Amino acid sequence: MSTGRTRALPLPGTLHSVNPKNIPQERDFVALSTFGASVRWTAVGAAALTMITAIYLILDGARGLGSGTVTRLFDLATNPLIGLLIGILATAAIQSSTTITTLTVAAVGTGGVSVPVAIPIILGANIGTTITASIVAFSYLGHRENFRRAFTSASLHTWFNVTFVAIAFTLEAFFHPLQRISDLASDSLVGEGATSTGRGLFTLFAPFIETIGVDGLLGSLLPHHVAAVLSILMGTALVLTAVRILNGQLSILTAAATRTLLERASGASDALGVLSGAVITAAVQASSVTVSSLLPFAVSKSLKLREILAITLGANVGTTLMALLTALAVPGALGPYAVQAALVHVTFNATGALLILLFRPLREWVIRMAGLSGRLASRGYSYAAGTMVVGYFLIPATVVVLYHLLTR
Repeated sequence: MSTGRTRALPLPGTLHSVNPKNIPQERDFVALSTFGASVRWTAVGAAALTMITAIYLILDGARGLGSGTVTRLFDLATNPLIGLLIGILATAAIQSSTTITTLTVAAVGTGGVSVPVAIPIILGANIGTTITASIVAFSYLGHRENFRRAFTSASLHTWFNVTFVAIAFTLEAFFHPLQRISDLASDSLVGEGATSTGRGLFTLFAPFIETIGVDGLLGSLLPHHVAAVLSILMGTALVLTAVRILNGQLSILTAAATRTLLERASGASDALGVLSGAVITAAVQASSVTVSSLLPFAVSKSLKLREILAITLGANVGTTLMALLTALAVPGALGPYAVQAALVHVTFNATGALLILLFRPLREWVIRMAGLSGRLASRGYSYAAGTMVVGYFLIPATVVVLYHLLTR
């Protein structure tokens, strides 16, 4: 009589892995079939069309409300400091600077926000977006040294933006360099005195907007002002949805290429690192995706902090593309102002990247502060999390609410 145990036979049609092993995060990506890639590219195209439609819905609703009503919606942001804090708070809440800058540019296109008011919001968005990589760093909880390296890598993004936003915000208050440079660049791009930058594209979408917008279905079912507000809300919701779809699909489609570019940037020049970061982020339209993807390289020490910083700088430049494309699609006399607002974003990030590359003390400052942040965070996880909550949410929200109560 046999006393040995009988091994269970595998079920028909099942696959059983042989010699399974853990795959490092930096090596874990999806290989797509031709059909799968085609479906995802179709989703990307649909999301891009949705984004354009959403922008025109916002414009249609804003025109329905009238510029005075829209302006009142942004009254709080007329104070530069409050505008900066709103940009930080809103971007940290939805974790997408692309969305906030795109909506801000669209608001400039409606006449509800002027370029000077938009500038602090855009600067704040650059700080708010840095929360994502820091949150991702908490996936390394349980291994203090890995967490320190990951948080240090994420903090490069934070300290670059905090440092240059502080400089740019101060200079803008006294000398308005971003406003002046973006104005000159806008004149060069769309022509001085131009009154329409996106009329051709608008013509393609006009029939659809007229059918469902304030003068169409919504206007026939609801009072005029209610239809206008609903059009703005629908447009905003569609922008949020489209950005999420674009980020999700493009990050999968470009996963293998992203890994290859990041690996080849290792040990190469800073300029190649910046270019790699810009190309990757222009593709996925989310700097936080690029910056977060660098954390495994920092943990494994396959990329140095200097190399990670260069790619991060490129990510900041690449993320400006969507707002610029949105601005170029804005029709009418306010189109050039929308382009100018988008160019503020481009100018800030491109200038900051250039200064970091040219001046070593600035680069060393950012790296040193990131290292300090990583060391402090690794001493107490709750301390790191609490600092993020206070810096990104509690302080901005408290100041904005108090300002509103004192000025209403």
